[in-house]
Amino acid sequence: MRIDLVKAPVLALCLSLPVVCPPSVASREKTYTAQNEEVVDVLSLVFKAEGKANGWTKDMVVCFSINGLDPNPKLVKSLRQRKLNARRSGEWAKKFNCGFELQLELPEVPPDTRMKVRTKVVDLRDINTGQGDLAIIDRDGEYLLEKIDAKWSINECEPLDMRGPTAAPKSEPHNQ
Repeated sequence: MRIDLVKAPVLALCLSLPVVCPPSVASREKTYTAQNEEVVDVLSLVFKAEGKANGWTKDMVVCFSINGLDPNPKLVKSLRQRKLNARRSGEWAKKFNCGFELQLELPEVPPDTRMKVRTKVVDLRDINTGQGDLAIIDRDGEYLLEKIDAKWSINECEPLDMRGPTAAPKSEPHNQ
Protein backbone atom coordinates (compact mmCIF):
# COMPACT_ATOMS: atom_id res chain seq x y z
CA MET A 1 0.00 0.00 0.00
CA ARG A 2 1.50 3.32 -1.06
CA ILE A 3 0.93 6.41 1.08
CA ASP A 4 1.70 9.79 -0.44
CA LEU A 5 4.05 12.08 1.50
CA VAL A 6 1.20 14.55 2.07
CA LYS A 7 -1.16 11.89 3.43
CA ALA A 8 1.41 10.30 5.76
CA PRO A 9 1.43 13.12 8.39
CA VAL A 10 -2.37 13.27 8.38
CA LEU A 11 -2.59 9.51 8.79
CA ALA A 12 -0.05 9.59 11.64
CA LEU A 13 -2.01 12.38 13.35
CA CYS A 14 -5.30 10.49 13.03
CA LEU A 15 -3.79 7.31 14.42
CA SER A 16 -2.26 9.13 17.37
CA LEU A 17 -5.48 10.88 18.48
CA PRO A 18 -7.71 9.01 20.88
CA VAL A 19 -11.01 8.22 19.26
CA VAL A 20 -14.00 9.09 21.39
CA CYS A 21 -17.25 7.43 20.51
CA PRO A 22 -20.18 5.98 22.40
CA PRO A 23 -19.56 2.48 23.79
CA SER A 24 -22.36 1.13 21.64
CA VAL A 25 -20.58 2.18 18.46
CA ALA A 26 -17.19 0.98 19.65
CA SER A 27 -18.49 -2.41 20.71
CA ARG A 28 -20.51 -3.34 17.67
CA GLU A 29 -18.73 -6.70 17.29
CA LYS A 30 -19.23 -7.98 20.86
CA THR A 31 -22.39 -8.17 22.90
CA TYR A 32 -23.11 -8.64 26.59
CA THR A 33 -24.75 -11.94 27.49
CA ALA A 34 -26.39 -12.38 30.88
CA GLN A 35 -24.80 -15.31 32.69
CA ASN A 36 -28.08 -16.43 34.22
CA GLU A 37 -31.63 -15.37 35.06
CA GLU A 38 -30.45 -13.70 38.27
CA VAL A 39 -28.48 -11.15 36.25
CA VAL A 40 -31.63 -10.41 34.22
CA ASP A 41 -33.50 -9.90 37.53
CA VAL A 42 -30.85 -7.42 38.70
CA LEU A 43 -30.92 -5.53 35.39
CA SER A 44 -34.70 -5.36 35.50
CA LEU A 45 -34.66 -4.01 39.08
CA VAL A 46 -32.14 -1.29 38.27
CA PHE A 47 -33.84 -0.40 34.97
CA LYS A 48 -37.20 0.02 36.76
CA ALA A 49 -35.61 2.08 39.56
CA GLU A 50 -33.99 4.42 37.03
CA GLY A 51 -37.27 4.70 35.15
CA LYS A 52 -39.04 5.75 38.33
CA ALA A 53 -36.25 8.16 39.37
CA ASN A 54 -36.19 9.82 35.94
CA GLY A 55 -39.96 9.91 35.40
CA TRP A 56 -39.84 7.78 32.26
CA THR A 57 -43.24 6.90 30.87
CA LYS A 58 -44.06 3.37 29.73
CA ASP A 59 -43.97 4.43 26.07
CA MET A 60 -40.55 6.13 26.34
CA VAL A 61 -37.86 4.12 24.55
CA VAL A 62 -34.64 3.75 26.53
CA CYS A 63 -31.46 2.35 25.01
CA PHE A 64 -28.97 0.60 27.25
CA SER A 65 -25.50 -0.89 27.34
CA ILE A 66 -23.74 -3.05 29.90
CA ASN A 67 -20.03 -2.71 30.61
CA GLY A 68 -19.67 -0.75 27.37
CA LEU A 69 -21.28 -3.50 25.29
CA ASP A 70 -24.62 -3.80 23.58
CA PRO A 71 -26.85 -6.45 25.15
CA ASN A 72 -27.50 -9.51 23.05
CA PRO A 73 -30.99 -9.83 21.47
CA LYS A 74 -32.09 -12.50 23.97
CA LEU A 75 -31.41 -10.17 26.91
CA VAL A 76 -33.28 -7.27 25.26
CA LYS A 77 -36.22 -9.61 24.63
CA SER A 78 -36.19 -10.77 28.28
CA LEU A 79 -36.36 -7.18 29.53
CA ARG A 80 -39.08 -6.27 27.05
CA GLN A 81 -41.12 -9.25 28.32
CA ARG A 82 -40.88 -7.61 31.75
CA LYS A 83 -42.67 -4.53 30.37
CA LEU A 84 -39.50 -2.43 29.90
CA ASN A 85 -39.28 -0.42 26.68
CA ALA A 86 -35.61 -1.32 26.22
CA ARG A 87 -33.45 -1.22 23.10
CA ARG A 88 -29.76 -1.78 22.39
CA SER A 89 -27.64 1.37 22.52
CA GLY A 90 -26.27 0.48 19.08
CA GLU A 91 -29.77 0.85 17.68
CA TRP A 92 -29.83 4.55 18.62
CA ALA A 93 -26.81 5.25 16.40
CA LYS A 94 -28.85 4.02 13.43
CA LYS A 95 -32.40 5.17 14.22
CA PHE A 96 -32.18 7.97 16.83
CA ASN A 97 -35.20 6.35 18.48
CA CYS A 98 -34.17 6.50 22.16
CA GLY A 99 -34.84 9.49 24.35
CA PHE A 100 -32.38 8.27 26.96
CA GLU A 101 -29.49 5.86 27.26
CA LEU A 102 -28.89 3.87 30.43
CA GLN A 103 -25.24 2.84 30.75
CA LEU A 104 -24.77 0.06 33.30
CA GLU A 105 -21.58 -1.30 34.85
CA LEU A 106 -21.89 -4.72 36.46
CA PRO A 107 -19.26 -6.93 38.08
CA GLU A 108 -17.98 -9.62 35.71
CA VAL A 109 -18.97 -12.40 38.10
CA PRO A 110 -22.10 -11.66 40.11
CA PRO A 111 -21.42 -11.99 43.83
CA ASP A 112 -23.44 -14.28 46.05
CA THR A 113 -25.23 -11.83 48.35
CA ARG A 114 -24.26 -8.20 47.59
CA MET A 115 -23.64 -6.37 44.33
CA LYS A 116 -22.88 -2.83 43.22
CA VAL A 117 -24.25 -1.62 39.90
CA ARG A 118 -23.11 1.73 38.54
CA THR A 119 -25.54 3.61 36.33
CA LYS A 120 -25.31 6.64 34.11
CA VAL A 121 -28.32 8.16 32.38
CA VAL A 122 -27.70 10.16 29.22
CA ASP A 123 -30.37 12.43 27.72
CA LEU A 124 -30.34 12.09 23.91
CA ARG A 125 -33.48 14.09 23.10
CA ASP A 126 -31.75 17.28 21.88
CA ILE A 127 -29.52 15.27 19.55
CA ASN A 128 -32.53 13.34 18.23
CA THR A 129 -34.31 16.56 17.28
CA GLY A 130 -31.21 18.22 15.84
CA GLN A 131 -31.30 20.97 18.46
CA GLY A 132 -28.08 19.87 20.14
CA ASP A 133 -24.76 18.24 19.43
CA LEU A 134 -23.97 16.83 22.86
CA ALA A 135 -25.74 14.38 25.11
CA ILE A 136 -26.38 15.51 28.66
CA ILE A 137 -25.64 13.26 31.61
CA ASP A 138 -28.76 13.43 33.76
CA ARG A 139 -27.86 11.04 36.53
CA ASP A 140 -24.81 9.14 37.67
CA GLY A 141 -25.12 6.78 40.58
CA GLU A 142 -24.41 3.47 42.18
CA TYR A 143 -26.97 0.94 43.38
CA LEU A 144 -26.21 -1.48 46.19
CA LEU A 145 -28.25 -4.63 45.79
CA GLU A 146 -28.62 -7.41 48.29
CA LYS A 147 -29.91 -10.94 47.90
CA ILE A 148 -32.22 -12.05 50.68
CA ASP A 149 -34.01 -15.42 50.52
CA ALA A 150 -32.84 -15.96 46.91
CA LYS A 151 -34.36 -12.65 45.77
CA TRP A 152 -32.44 -9.50 44.80
CA SER A 153 -33.56 -6.13 46.10
CA ILE A 154 -32.15 -2.61 46.01
CA ASN A 155 -30.69 -1.70 49.38
CA GLU A 156 -29.64 1.86 48.54
CA CYS A 157 -28.84 4.21 45.69
CA GLU A 158 -26.02 6.70 46.01
CA PRO A 159 -25.82 9.55 43.50
CA LEU A 160 -22.32 10.31 42.27
CA ASP A 161 -21.48 13.94 41.60
CA MET A 162 -19.05 14.09 38.68
CA ARG A 163 -18.46 17.81 39.03
CA GLY A 164 -16.87 17.46 42.46
CA PRO A 165 -17.84 19.30 45.61
CA THR A 166 -19.69 22.55 45.22
CA ALA A 167 -18.58 25.57 47.16
CA ALA A 168 -21.10 27.17 49.45
CA PRO A 169 -21.53 30.89 48.93
CA LYS A 170 -19.54 33.02 51.34
CA SER A 171 -21.63 34.62 53.99
CA GLU A 172 -21.78 38.38 54.11
CA PRO A 173 -19.99 40.01 57.03
CA HIS A 174 -22.39 41.33 59.63
CA ASN A 175 -22.30 45.06 60.35
CA GLN A 176 -22.17 45.75 64.05
